[in-house]
Amino acid sequence: MTATEAPDAFLTAALAEHGDPLTGDQYVEYVLLARQTAWADQHRTASEAKGLKLSRITTPLLPDFVLEADIAHVQLPQTTPKPRPQPRRYRPASYWRDRVNKLSTEMQRLAEPIITDRAAAGGAGLGPKRTRRAQQQMDTRLARYTQLQRRRAYAQQMLQAAQAREACHTEG
Repeated sequence: MTATEAPDAFLTAALAEHGDPLTGDQYVEYVLLARQTAWADQHRTASEAKGLKLSRITTPLLPDFVLEADIAHVQLPQTTPKPRPQPRRYRPASYWRDRVNKLSTEMQRLAEPIITDRAAAGGAGLGPKRTRRAQQQMDTRLARYTQLQRRRAYAQQMLQAAQAREACHTEG
């Protein structure tokens, strides 16, 4: 079928019901699926006429039922232009230097002992409740210290990368 030929019954019925032009969804639902169903029914009756009983008929895919005459009657959605990616914005080395310094000072503060009396720090002079509380505080501080240590290592890596990036930009 060429573009100059008349539309078939399925397209004519869809145009009469929904108007010209059809949207892409209407075209698939009312024209292509109807053609696919008619094709399956036609082949089912042909196989039954030959004495074959088929439990299932494998139909062609929907793009196989698209005809050239349909193109003029279908309004396809407009393609939207692909958004241009924004260039990455890197933080300057001064930011990472400040971050490393801030994390280092916080880690130093956490490294200071809670109890300055070394004999009492072992729990001998505090009693069981105060010893348990001091040990919980030390455990919490240790967990926080290791968390800050990971953050500082990351900040140091980022500082090195920022310094290298700025060195490349200043040389050129």
